[in-house]
Amino acid sequence: MVARYDVNTVSKILFTTPLIVLVLFLVSSYFLSLPLGLALFFFTPSGIEVSRLYPLRLPIELFMVVDFSIPPIINAGLVFLFLLGVYALCFVGAWISRESLHSVIRKGFSHPFSQFFNNNLFAMPIITSMLFIVFIIIHVFLKVPTGSGPFEPSEDPLQPFKDFFWVAYSPLVEEIGFRISPIGIFLIAYLFVMRKERVATSSGKQILKALCLVPLYPDKAKELLGVRTVREFGFKGISWAEWIMIAITSVAFGLAHIGGGWEAGKSISTTINAVAFGLAYLFYGAQAPILLHWFFNYYISGYGAYALALNFYPIASPFVLSMDLTILTLGIVGWSMFTVMFSIWVYGRWKRGVTPLPPPPMQLPSPTPPPPIIRFCRRCGRVLSEDMKFCPHCGQALEEKN
Repeated sequence: MVARYDVNTVSKILFTTPLIVLVLFLVSSYFLSLPLGLALFFFTPSGIEVSRLYPLRLPIELFMVVDFSIPPIINAGLVFLFLLGVYALCFVGAWISRESLHSVIRKGFSHPFSQFFNNNLFAMPIITSMLFIVFIIIHVFLKVPTGSGPFEPSEDPLQPFKDFFWVAYSPLVEEIGFRISPIGIFLIAYLFVMRKERVATSSGKQILKALCLVPLYPDKAKELLGVRTVREFGFKGISWAEWIMIAITSVAFGLAHIGGGWEAGKSISTTINAVAFGLAYLFYGAQAPILLHWFFNYYISGYGAYALALNFYPIASPFVLSMDLTILTLGIVGWSMFTVMFSIWVYGRWKRGVTPLPPPPMQLPSPTPPPPIIRFCRRCGRVLSEDMKFCPHCGQALEEKN
């Protein structure tokens, strides 16, 4: 028993330690990318020039269909500062979401592996790396075309910074339009109808708190209203109505990426990503889908911060290469773990569903024959057979009893 315990402990340490190192390396690169964006946008000649421009119009999206624009009343530099401020707040929210990052790391060697997913920021590198592997399989190995999108090659030296501005802008706007506003408003109606008795007995302060929590932290709002939560029940805490909303918003998000330079193949990976974004929203809150979307646009895209930084800081090439290798490694490890855990779950379900064979009928032991009766002669003591009436040795008459 002691030897087995030691083997399990050593195996857990050997697996958990590299996992924590890889995750923290990517998390540190996330935080580094924010000041890197500031340096590119405000401390390079082209970036400074773009920061002074007034974008034609800033599109705003709500409920997947409402699309309007803000007049150009502020320059791109102020908008960019606002965006980085929002992303910084999202990272703070992800750090403390459900259970703090330092808490899950401290418990990592003594608790089950699943407890790592109690923190949004620890789970983010694993989720994004797995989604990136899916993207590679679909568009590199299966060769599904995606198109170039709205980013066309240009001789304009300012174009890379204009593209950088828009890839930084779109995660916030698109997540509000395709996740937070439609699913959030639906959840307000759904939860308040489902728990109308509790709402009727709640104070105005409690109702206002629930209204504010639903679009920002749906799971906390469920807990406040006494509804089954994702934190406690996992996927069983997601109702069929919520699954339908995730499906609708994901398909709409995928279809929105057809046209404007994108080909139909682009909708496949974006729909898959959108499902992950929607689930992350229900698990962790509004900051989770924004940061997942931010990863693909601002962080890793060919128009993002690190891709643009290589043109100005070639010394960063080894760091960017190590980032890419870490993402690939973590994605492969993540899918391997998912396959093993899913196989164990399926086997457990199958094993519980198999009807055990009835036990064989109990067979009574066969009756043992009575022991033979042994007779002795009273006079000479010799052994006699059972049917004798006189002793053949001494002639003694035998009594008729055993």
